[in-house]
Amino acid sequence: MRLVRGIAVLSVASVGVLGLAACSSDSDAPASPSSASSASDEAPAKEASSDLTAENFVQRITDAQLAAGSVSMATTTEVQGTSMDMAGDIVFKDGSQNLAMTMTVPGSGEMQVRFVDGIFYMNMGELSQNKFVAIDPADESNPMASSFEGLTEQMDPAASVEALEGAITSVEKEGEPVDVDGVKAQQYTVVVDTTKLTGSIKEQADAAGTALPETLTYQYWVDADDLMRKVVMDVMGTTMEMTFSNWGEDLQVVAPSADEISTEPLF
Repeated sequence: MRLVRGIAVLSVASVGVLGLAACSSDSDAPASPSSASSASDEAPAKEASSDLTAENFVQRITDAQLAAGSVSMATTTEVQGTSMDMAGDIVFKDGSQNLAMTMTVPGSGEMQVRFVDGIFYMNMGELSQNKFVAIDPADESNPMASSFEGLTEQMDPAASVEALEGAITSVEKEGEPVDVDGVKAQQYTVVVDTTKLTGSIKEQADAAGTALPETLTYQYWVDADDLMRKVVMDVMGTTMEMTFSNWGEDLQVVAPSADEISTEPLF
């Protein structure tokens, strides 16, 4: 059971901290996804006065990603010499986000996680007979549901921005824009005071079972349209690198079909 929740927490956390789960609760999102996939080629470079700051970082990153409406993400996490890869697509929808991720877990092989319209689907290979197990966190009749309590809220975009309120202590521009996967992006060093985190992000930290340092430092590479292109963090012996592409593309994230879902209990 701990392994199941751990995978779900990792999937959510990878899209939740300081970016993809962030959403402004006090501004209007664009009415529909824009052609953000081509915007980086068409938009003029921003002036120095428009640099990201601790005060506007979350808001501007949020506005850009919601305007795009979708993104592909690839993550590599290294812990004590062991590497785990995860890749997939995220679509922002109705104040939340649907995601489909495939990950390679050392010792467990390839696994798939989807979160669609409030339901978690997990294909854990042989452990789940190579089918998806559907878990509704709100289903009190499902003994596994309680293990996922709170994860749905962590997918709520508004919750993350509230959790970050006042937690970002500094955003510093580093050098000149560089090429990241064919797109010019500016590097920023972002420092977060973990003692000021609240809500879903604090829950993610608590779920990790290890006390975080008082501050976390992230390296962000952001393009001329305020879209993240790469994020790197290194904390307590764990290194995580995330890259982002296909902003604004017509990505399809759907629930597994009925014949892909197991009717047998996982445990």
